[in-house]
Amino acid sequence: MNKKPQILAAKLLKISLLLLLCASAVSAASPQPALSVNFPVETGDVLYNPYIGFAADAREPEEVKQKVTLVHANLTWKDLEPEEGVYDFSAIEENFNFEYWKSYGARIILRVVLDYPGEESHMDIPDWLYEKIGEKGTWYDNDYGKGFSPDYTSTTLIAEHKKLIAALADRYNNDPFVAFIQLGSVGHWGEWHTMDSEPGYIPFPKRQVTDQYVAPYVQYFTNKQLLMRRPMQAAAKYGMGLFNDAFGKHDSTIDGFLNWYTNGYTSWLTQEQEPAMPDFWKTAPSGGEFSGWEQFMQNSALTETLAQAKSTHVSWLGPDAPWNAEQGGALQANIDKFLKTIGYRFVIQKAVYEKERKPGETLHVRMITVNRGVAPFYFKWPLELSLADAQGNVKASVRSSTDIRKWLPGSSTTTVYLTVPKGLPAGTYTVQAAILDPDTGQPGVNLAIQGRGEDGRYKLGSLVVR
Repeated sequence: MNKKPQILAAKLLKISLLLLLCASAVSAASPQPALSVNFPVETGDVLYNPYIGFAADAREPEEVKQKVTLVHANLTWKDLEPEEGVYDFSAIEENFNFEYWKSYGARIILRVVLDYPGEESHMDIPDWLYEKIGEKGTWYDNDYGKGFSPDYTSTTLIAEHKKLIAALADRYNNDPFVAFIQLGSVGHWGEWHTMDSEPGYIPFPKRQVTDQYVAPYVQYFTNKQLLMRRPMQAAAKYGMGLFNDAFGKHDSTIDGFLNWYTNGYTSWLTQEQEPAMPDFWKTAPSGGEFSGWEQFMQNSALTETLAQAKSTHVSWLGPDAPWNAEQGGALQANIDKFLKTIGYRFVIQKAVYEKERKPGETLHVRMITVNRGVAPFYFKWPLELSLADAQGNVKASVRSSTDIRKWLPGSSTTTVYLTVPKGLPAGTYTVQAAILDPDTGQPGVNLAIQGRGEDGRYKLGSLVVR
């Protein structure tokens, strides 16, 4: 019988016992530090946070009765470029109250519109452009309203549109006040469709044409999140968000919008196959507006409205949205439920770290965060951990490498390392957390927990510095 395997096993057992004894000795010589385990108290407050909620009509600040962090502007080409090559941004910004909304603390969503149906016959492209394209297009008077649908296949229109978007991006691509860019440009209301039935049928261009209206947005708006009206090949290719301008209607939202991006679909306008984009909301926003908001905020409709918000991962809706509903009115409770559902909603559920540290040592803060909302936060804002003295003065801080864009609905674990400064006086300090707005360097996101300080930082617990 070969005894070598038995001898080898016995030697390995001795070595394992020696290693275990050594480890026990090290543990006895270096006891683990005592830990502080903290459970911040969650709140049920409505949080008015960046990039989510209701988007008010930027032209009507006096009508805003609910608090908003977003406003919306439909920019007609006629107003943007009244004379060829002359862009009247000053008039646009005055009309949409840019300075007022900046002081209010809101950000704006922009959409360029070439055709907005109205009660009177009119054009939303400039007169000079109408002449330059040879007056090609369709004057209409149908169920949508009255207006002019330009010939989107016009190479002149496409070339001038590229110049327009380039000028718009030169003005706003790096402006933090501009939150999102909706790709309008094509179709009634910039919604990427034309009248598809008789009477008044207007042909809609195929992909080889519409892609030429997408290209300038992608080329020039390199620092902005872009959204398209529904999933299309270009939206999938460039990782865009989507906007649903018929939110609330079951057939339009569930049978249409949700089904389109979940399963893909054949365009009823062009018969082209458009791709599924089931996970688009994980990296780009889902927005849009109600189709007549008041009916969908009633008690009888609220369950369905909330279900639509959850299933389509809505972050914001407007300008057709309850921003002009009376504050404290009959629908306020339902409005609050809706606002607490959409977008992101961050809770720090647990924070664990050493009870005591010495100057120069590292504090290891392990947090369990929960996103109770239906969507992530789409911007790379830094998570900050800090130490504050008894007077609330920040004495040490670190910007974590944590990417909060990955805090999808559900639970996440984050560990942050904070060095206690050498020379920091002994005493008890507050451990704080905050998400910073990179444009201001100050806390910019409200968390759904108690302990918010006057500076916007949230108390997690205490640390004793020896």
